Amino acid sequence: MFDAGGRTVVHLIEPQHLFVPALIDVFSEAGLFVDYVGAELDPRRLLDDQPDLVFIDTDYLSEPLESVRVSHVLVPTAQIYVYSSAATDAIVSAFTSAGADVVLEKSADRRAIVQGLREVDRRRRARHSHEQ
Repeated sequence: MFDAGGRTVVHLIEPQHLFVPALIDVFSEAGLFVDYVGAELDPRRLLDDQPDLVFIDTDYLSEPLESVRVSHVLVPTAQIYVYSSAATDAIVSAFTSAGADVVLEKSADRRAIVQGLREVDRRRRARHSHEQ
């Protein structure tokens, strides 16, 4: 689902409300549209909206792997982007096995995050154009 302006639609799961404005700025810089912001995953909203990308800050979620699994099951065509301060090889593997397409360490700089989001957006657009 693209918004009326043709931008990729994002659901942002960010338990720390203080960081939401900065993350929305990053998405805007990458050319993406944040349609929904929540402190926890809302399965009903996810199922109804079918966003293109689900961005999950997993650090303060009670069930981070389950959030990724649920996102992957309810919106199988969405890119699942995990943002974590504990991105060890084992954790990256666990998130990837649960359905994450990208696992990004929180120590990444803004430019790396924007570039990663643009790449996710580019892949979605390429796949979408092949499906038409």
